[in-house]
Amino acid sequence: MRARDKRSYFWILIGWCALAGLGCTHVISEPMRQQAQPPLSFAELRANADALKGRTVILGGEILQTDNLREGTRIEILQRPLSESEMPKLTDTTGGRFMAFCQEYLDPAVYAPRRRLTVAGEILGTHVGKVGEVDYTYPLISCGEVHLFPTASAELRRSTPYPWWYGEPYFYPWVVAPYPYAFWGPYWRYW
Repeated sequence: MRARDKRSYFWILIGWCALAGLGCTHVISEPMRQQAQPPLSFAELRANADALKGRTVILGGEILQTDNLREGTRIEILQRPLSESEMPKLTDTTGGRFMAFCQEYLDPAVYAPRRRLTVAGEILGTHVGKVGEVDYTYPLISCGEVHLFPTASAELRRSTPYPWWYGEPYFYPWVVAPYPYAFWGPYWRYW
């Protein structure tokens, strides 16, 4: 193998490593993640929220309801396990519900139901509310850092493999057909 080929493979490897590193970025800052060490499971938090007051946790899930109060905004969240980058996973697994209290005003139209969210903050204790007609004790955490993820429709639009003008009847480089000029698209038939 020639030295020139080895250099090109080296740069391709460097490019792939850089792209792989971009996929592992965290949504919560490093200082906040350090405060949340050692990590606390959601089951431990639900069992001993009052005893764990003052500890920092990182939780995420799906927004169920956003209420604006005089003191700030309270968000009811259905807990979901987090990925390595602190993004709530799209799964049916949950440990229950928790509340996040943010001192600033958050618009309920933006922090709408079914949006995914990651919150890092201090444990404030518990909040007793209702789920239907049943009393429910929520772990309550403050909003030190909040990261709201894009809606599923925005993610789908961003992940479309080809732009709108690349579809029929324009250009089909991926079509494999027995015709020698199939890559020209459907117009070659009319020439």
